[in-house]
Amino acid sequence: MEEKIFYKYKISNVLSISEIVTIHYQKLTKNYLFPKEKHDFWEVIYCDKNEILISRDDKKTLLKKGQIVFLKPDQYHSVEGDKKNDANVFIISFVCKSRTMNYFRDKIFTVPDDIKHLLSSIIGEAKQTFIIPDFNPNLSKLELKNNPSIGGAQLIKNNLEELLIKLIRAETTKPSSAEIFISKLDNSNSLEDEIIDILKENVYGNVSLDAIASSIHYGKTTICKTFKKNTGYSIISYYLALKIDESKKLIRQNHSFSQIAELLCFDSLPHFTKTFKRLTTMTPREYKNSILS
Repeated sequence: MEEKIFYKYKISNVLSISEIVTIHYQKLTKNYLFPKEKHDFWEVIYCDKNEILISRDDKKTLLKKGQIVFLKPDQYHSVEGDKKNDANVFIISFVCKSRTMNYFRDKIFTVPDDIKHLLSSIIGEAKQTFIIPDFNPNLSKLELKNNPSIGGAQLIKNNLEELLIKLIRAETTKPSSAEIFISKLDNSNSLEDEIIDILKENVYGNVSLDAIASSIHYGKTTICKTFKKNTGYSIISYYLALKIDESKKLIRQNHSFSQIAELLCFDSLPHFTKTFKRLTTMTPREYKNSILS
């Protein structure tokens, strides 16, 4: 009888997490402020209720319910709570040396509904494996429970790796997303969508044409010409329009004009006022009076 030959398929890891550093699920009270810090590992923050303000280096970004932000190693960052409501956040920090993690640098995603269960699984396993205090923003070391669930740490690792892989899948299968592994030079129709996504992600910060070009692997001349041709706007004009639209929301939320100018990274209050009037034909004060009348 002839012996059947079996061939073994070697599995390669897209990414591999080697260590978990901290895990939190906590309520942030109104006006909560965690001072700026940095560390040599990745940190992920998911907003589960209301919204929070994330500072990355010198850039501030509003993280809304259902969104997740990635903080790269050695990046200064801080967290501010909602000024009107308590916010719930899930935070996990970990070590991952895989090159694929470069995809997540400075990224914010809206987590698809069909993978949110992975966040719940991580939290559930963490509570059965480690001593997780109700609120300790200064947590620096996870302590095992006396009788932790079998394989809890491994399941946390597996669920987190699955979450990261599925986030990449969700983004790279969108028509408007920039592929991580494959160049999109053969499909420029969605280039403007990629640029708009980047502008929206950075509405509470500053992003340069050079940074956009580098992020989506196109030349600066190409992105400017393509965007203008397909939208009728220059990239900078569109970016300013997004900021002014966001400023209207902040005005309705009763933020001060100087606060808004700072949050949206205008050079000064006069610069914000001048831009607002140029794009709306009203000053911020006139706009506020119009919505109150």
